Amino acid sequence: MSVIAGCADRTPDASPDSSPTGSAPRPAIHLGENDSLVPGGPPLPFRVSVEGRLTDAQAARRVLGLYIGLTPDRLQIREDGAWHDVPLQWTNEQDDNGEFVAVLPLAHHGKARTAIDFRLFTADRERGSGEGRTSTVAAQLARKGWTPGAHATASAARVRVPIDPTHLAIEVPDVLRATVGGPPVEWKVRVRNAAGKLTRSRLRIAVTLGPGEVGQSVRSLPWSFEDEGDMGDVGDSGRWTDLTGRTHIETDEFALAPGQSRTVRIRLALPPAAPDYSEVGAVLSAAVTAPWWPSDPEQPGVSRDAESTNVLAER
Repeated sequence: MSVIAGCADRTPDASPDSSPTGSAPRPAIHLGENDSLVPGGPPLPFRVSVEGRLTDAQAARRVLGLYIGLTPDRLQIREDGAWHDVPLQWTNEQDDNGEFVAVLPLAHHGKARTAIDFRLFTADRERGSGEGRTSTVAAQLARKGWTPGAHATASAARVRVPIDPTHLAIEVPDVLRATVGGPPVEWKVRVRNAAGKLTRSRLRIAVTLGPGEVGQSVRSLPWSFEDEGDMGDVGDSGRWTDLTGRTHIETDEFALAPGQSRTVRIRLALPPAAPDYSEVGAVLSAAVTAPWWPSDPEQPGVSRDAESTNVLAER
C-alpha cells in the first residue's frame, strides 16, 4: 500500500486537545499500488485513516474534508456494512478555480472513525476534458462549521491517483436527411476500448430518439435497431428490431478487452404511404452506460455529451 500522511492542519484544526504524551490527529490516504482510476470503468477504492491520538470527544468536534482533484460522478463511503453516496460540493462558485470536496463528520454513532473506506467513480472525460494521466485526492481535518477553501491546504495529506487513459469513443455521422418513400438513413454508433490495458465490463450502448429542430413528436416514426456485434461471436448481426412507438433502447451488457469495439446501427425510414412527415425532425443521442448507471435515458451514462444527428424529412 502507498501511504501519504499530512501534518496536522493548524489553520482549520487549531486545537489544544492533544496531550504531550500523544500526537495530534492527522489524516493519511492509503491507495493500493496497482490501483488506477479507469474513467467509465470500475470504482477506485481507497482508505483514509486518522493517525495520532483521537478520542471520541475530539472526533465529535471535527470533520474530515476530502478534496477530489478531478471531475467525479460519484463518491461513496462504506458505513454500517453498505456503500452510501457522499454529497460533493464545488468550492468556488465564482469561477473554475475550485475543486470538488466532501465534508464528513469524524464521529459515527458517537465513536471516532480512525479508518474510513471510500470508492470513487468518474465518467469517461477523455474528449475535451483537459485532465491528464494523474489526479490528486487530498484529506484534512477541521473543526465543525469549517468552510472548505478552493483547494486543500499545503499540509493536507494527499495522494496522486494514476488514471488509465482508456476511453470510449462514440462515432456518429453528420447530418442525415430522410425522404418520404426513399431509402432509410442510418447511424453507426461504435464503442471502442481505444487505449489502456484494462478490460471494460458491464457496459451497455444506449440510444434515444428525440424531437429534432422542428420539435414534433417522434413516437410515430418507424425506426429500427441492429446490434452489429463486431466483436466476433457477440451480437445479433443481421437482425433488426422494430422500435416504432419507442424512443429509447439499450443493448445487453458486454465487456470490451483492450482494442476491441462494438457497433450498433440505427435505421430510420419514411414509407411512401406515411402521413405528412414534411415538418418532422428527429435527433439521435448515443451514450455508453457503465455498471453504476441506472437504465434511464435521463441519465445517459459515460458519454460526456451525447452525440446527436438531426434528421429532417424532405419532400
